[in-house]
Amino acid sequence: MWRGGRLPRAEVDQRIESLLDIAVEAFAEHGYAGTSLDRLVDRSGVSKTTIYRRFGTKEGLFQTLVQRSLDRTRQALWAVTLDERDPEGTLTRYVEAYTRAAVDGALGQMLLQVAVAERRTLPQLARSLLDNAVAGFEPLVAYFEVLMAAGLMRQGDPLEAAFDLQALITHGFRVMVDDRRFLHREGRSVRIAQSFLKGRA
Repeated sequence: MWRGGRLPRAEVDQRIESLLDIAVEAFAEHGYAGTSLDRLVDRSGVSKTTIYRRFGTKEGLFQTLVQRSLDRTRQALWAVTLDERDPEGTLTRYVEAYTRAAVDGALGQMLLQVAVAERRTLPQLARSLLDNAVAGFEPLVAYFEVLMAAGLMRQGDPLEAAFDLQALITHGFRVMVDDRRFLHREGRSVRIAQSFLKGRA
Protein backbone atom coordinates (compact mmCIF):
# COMPACT_ATOMS: atom_id res chain seq x y z
CA MET A 1 0.00 0.00 0.00
CA TRP A 2 1.27 3.46 -0.95
CA ARG A 3 2.13 5.53 2.16
CA GLY A 4 3.30 8.80 0.69
CA GLY A 5 6.22 10.04 -1.37
CA ARG A 6 6.45 9.30 -5.06
CA LEU A 7 3.34 7.65 -6.49
CA PRO A 8 3.63 4.08 -7.77
CA ARG A 9 3.79 3.75 -11.57
CA ALA A 10 0.38 2.05 -11.70
CA GLU A 11 -1.20 4.96 -9.84
CA VAL A 12 0.44 7.49 -12.15
CA ASP A 13 -0.80 5.58 -15.22
CA GLN A 14 -4.31 5.47 -13.78
CA ARG A 15 -4.25 9.22 -13.22
CA ILE A 16 -2.99 9.79 -16.76
CA GLU A 17 -5.90 7.74 -18.12
CA SER A 18 -8.26 9.85 -16.03
CA LEU A 19 -6.57 13.00 -17.35
CA LEU A 20 -7.12 11.88 -20.94
CA ASP A 21 -10.82 11.24 -20.28
CA ILE A 22 -11.15 14.67 -18.67
CA ALA A 23 -9.29 16.26 -21.58
CA VAL A 24 -11.79 14.77 -24.04
CA GLU A 25 -14.65 16.37 -22.10
CA ALA A 26 -12.84 19.69 -21.80
CA PHE A 27 -11.89 19.94 -25.48
CA ALA A 28 -15.45 19.02 -26.47
CA GLU A 29 -16.94 21.63 -24.15
CA HIS A 30 -14.47 24.50 -24.60
CA GLY A 31 -12.68 23.73 -27.85
CA TYR A 32 -8.93 23.48 -28.29
CA ALA A 33 -8.13 27.16 -27.76
CA GLY A 34 -10.49 27.42 -24.79
CA THR A 35 -8.96 24.50 -22.89
CA SER A 36 -5.97 25.39 -20.74
CA LEU A 37 -3.57 23.10 -18.97
CA ASP A 38 -4.54 24.84 -15.73
CA ARG A 39 -8.13 23.71 -16.28
CA LEU A 40 -6.99 20.13 -16.85
CA VAL A 41 -4.73 20.21 -13.79
CA ASP A 42 -7.60 21.48 -11.62
CA ARG A 43 -10.01 18.83 -12.83
CA SER A 44 -7.65 15.85 -12.96
CA GLY A 45 -5.27 16.38 -10.06
CA VAL A 46 -2.36 15.60 -12.38
CA SER A 47 0.45 18.13 -12.03
CA LYS A 48 1.69 20.32 -14.86
CA THR A 49 5.10 18.74 -14.39
CA THR A 50 3.67 15.31 -15.12
CA ILE A 51 1.75 16.62 -18.13
CA TYR A 52 4.86 18.28 -19.56
CA ARG A 53 6.91 15.16 -18.89
CA ARG A 54 4.39 12.88 -20.62
CA PHE A 55 3.11 15.10 -23.45
CA GLY A 56 5.41 18.12 -23.75
CA THR A 57 2.66 20.67 -24.44
CA LYS A 58 -1.10 20.97 -24.73
CA GLU A 59 -0.71 20.19 -28.42
CA GLY A 60 1.21 17.05 -27.51
CA LEU A 61 -1.61 15.99 -25.19
CA PHE A 62 -4.15 16.66 -27.89
CA GLN A 63 -2.16 14.73 -30.47
CA THR A 64 -2.10 11.78 -28.07
CA LEU A 65 -5.91 11.84 -28.08
CA VAL A 66 -5.94 12.06 -31.87
CA GLN A 67 -3.61 9.08 -32.22
CA ARG A 68 -5.57 7.08 -29.66
CA SER A 69 -8.79 7.63 -31.60
CA LEU A 70 -7.20 6.80 -34.93
CA ASP A 71 -5.57 3.63 -33.58
CA ARG A 72 -8.83 2.40 -32.07
CA THR A 73 -10.79 3.15 -35.22
CA ARG A 74 -8.28 1.51 -37.53
CA GLN A 75 -8.06 -1.57 -35.32
CA ALA A 76 -11.86 -1.92 -35.29
CA LEU A 77 -12.24 -1.46 -39.04
CA TRP A 78 -9.38 -3.74 -40.00
CA ALA A 79 -10.87 -6.47 -37.82
CA VAL A 80 -14.04 -6.65 -39.94
CA THR A 81 -14.12 -9.80 -42.09
CA LEU A 82 -14.59 -8.73 -45.72
CA ASP A 83 -16.41 -11.53 -47.54
CA GLU A 84 -16.96 -11.02 -51.28
CA ARG A 85 -19.61 -13.74 -51.18
CA ASP A 86 -21.76 -11.65 -48.85
CA PRO A 87 -21.42 -7.92 -49.65
CA GLU A 88 -24.56 -6.90 -47.74
CA GLY A 89 -23.58 -8.76 -44.59
CA THR A 90 -20.01 -7.49 -44.85
CA LEU A 91 -21.02 -3.86 -45.20
CA THR A 92 -23.57 -4.20 -42.42
CA ARG A 93 -20.80 -5.32 -40.09
CA TYR A 94 -18.55 -2.54 -41.36
CA VAL A 95 -21.20 0.11 -40.71
CA GLU A 96 -21.68 -1.21 -37.18
CA ALA A 97 -17.92 -1.21 -36.51
CA TYR A 98 -17.44 2.29 -37.93
CA THR A 99 -20.35 3.65 -35.92
CA ARG A 100 -18.99 2.23 -32.67
CA ALA A 101 -15.35 3.13 -33.21
CA ALA A 102 -15.35 6.43 -35.08
CA VAL A 103 -18.70 8.13 -34.62
CA ASP A 104 -20.53 7.24 -31.44
CA GLY A 105 -17.80 7.52 -28.82
CA ALA A 106 -16.98 10.71 -26.94
CA LEU A 107 -13.42 10.82 -28.31
CA GLY A 108 -14.43 10.55 -31.96
CA GLN A 109 -17.19 13.12 -31.46
CA MET A 110 -14.79 15.57 -29.85
CA LEU A 111 -12.25 15.27 -32.65
CA LEU A 112 -14.90 15.90 -35.30
CA GLN A 113 -16.16 18.95 -33.43
CA VAL A 114 -12.71 20.43 -32.93
CA ALA A 115 -11.61 19.66 -36.49
CA VAL A 116 -14.59 21.57 -37.90
CA ALA A 117 -14.70 24.42 -35.36
CA GLU A 118 -10.98 25.15 -35.41
CA ARG A 119 -9.94 24.06 -38.88
CA ARG A 120 -8.21 27.41 -39.50
CA THR A 121 -6.15 27.35 -36.31
CA LEU A 122 -5.54 23.59 -36.41
CA PRO A 123 -5.33 22.72 -40.13
CA GLN A 124 -2.94 19.88 -39.28
CA LEU A 125 -5.71 18.15 -37.31
CA ALA A 126 -8.11 18.08 -40.25
CA ARG A 127 -5.28 16.89 -42.49
CA SER A 128 -4.33 14.19 -40.00
CA LEU A 129 -7.91 12.96 -39.72
CA LEU A 130 -8.27 12.84 -43.51
CA ASP A 131 -4.97 11.06 -44.05
CA ASN A 132 -5.76 8.50 -41.41
CA ALA A 133 -9.26 7.99 -42.80
CA VAL A 134 -7.67 7.07 -46.12
CA ALA A 135 -5.28 4.67 -44.36
CA GLY A 136 -8.14 3.16 -42.36
CA PHE A 137 -10.10 2.59 -45.56
CA GLU A 138 -7.35 0.51 -47.18
CA PRO A 139 -8.95 -2.92 -46.56
CA LEU A 140 -12.36 -1.57 -47.63
CA VAL A 141 -10.89 -0.05 -50.79
CA ALA A 142 -9.27 -3.38 -51.65
CA TYR A 143 -12.59 -5.12 -50.98
CA PHE A 144 -14.42 -2.75 -53.31
CA GLU A 145 -11.84 -3.43 -56.00
CA VAL A 146 -12.64 -7.14 -55.69
CA LEU A 147 -16.39 -6.48 -55.91
CA MET A 148 -15.89 -4.24 -58.95
CA ALA A 149 -13.74 -6.84 -60.69
CA ALA A 150 -16.41 -9.49 -60.02
CA GLY A 151 -19.15 -7.26 -61.43
CA LEU A 152 -20.86 -6.95 -58.04
CA MET A 153 -20.25 -3.19 -57.92
CA ARG A 154 -20.26 -0.58 -60.65
CA GLN A 155 -16.78 0.36 -61.81
CA GLY A 156 -15.38 3.52 -60.28
CA ASP A 157 -12.91 4.92 -57.77
CA PRO A 158 -12.99 2.56 -54.77
CA LEU A 159 -11.69 5.27 -52.40
CA GLU A 160 -14.52 7.59 -53.42
CA ALA A 161 -16.89 4.69 -52.77
CA ALA A 162 -15.45 4.33 -49.26
CA PHE A 163 -16.06 8.01 -48.55
CA ASP A 164 -19.59 7.68 -49.93
CA LEU A 165 -20.26 4.86 -47.47
CA GLN A 166 -18.83 6.97 -44.66
CA ALA A 167 -21.21 9.81 -45.62
CA LEU A 168 -24.18 7.46 -45.38
CA ILE A 169 -23.07 6.45 -41.90
CA THR A 170 -22.54 9.97 -40.54
CA HIS A 171 -25.24 11.86 -42.48
CA GLY A 172 -22.67 14.61 -42.94
CA PHE A 173 -22.76 17.19 -40.16
CA ARG A 174 -25.82 15.58 -38.56
CA VAL A 175 -23.63 13.33 -36.47
CA MET A 176 -22.18 16.44 -34.79
CA VAL A 177 -25.41 18.30 -34.07
CA ASP A 178 -28.21 15.76 -33.63
CA ASP A 179 -29.08 13.37 -30.84
CA ARG A 180 -26.83 10.39 -31.52
CA ARG A 181 -29.62 7.95 -30.82
CA PHE A 182 -30.39 8.06 -34.54
CA LEU A 183 -27.20 6.03 -35.02
CA HIS A 184 -28.76 3.10 -33.18
CA ARG A 185 -32.13 2.82 -34.85
CA GLU A 186 -33.05 -0.79 -35.43
CA GLY A 187 -31.96 -2.06 -38.82
CA ARG A 188 -30.00 1.09 -39.66
CA SER A 189 -26.77 -0.70 -40.56
CA VAL A 190 -28.57 -3.09 -42.90
CA ARG A 191 -30.44 -0.27 -44.61
CA ILE A 192 -27.23 1.66 -45.16
CA ALA A 193 -25.53 -1.41 -46.66
CA GLN A 194 -28.50 -2.06 -48.94
CA SER A 195 -28.76 1.57 -50.03
CA PHE A 196 -25.05 1.77 -50.77
CA LEU A 197 -24.99 -1.43 -52.81
CA LYS A 198 -28.13 -0.45 -54.72
CA GLY A 199 -26.58 2.88 -55.63
CA ARG A 200 -23.40 1.15 -56.78
CA ALA A 201 -25.03 -1.69 -58.72
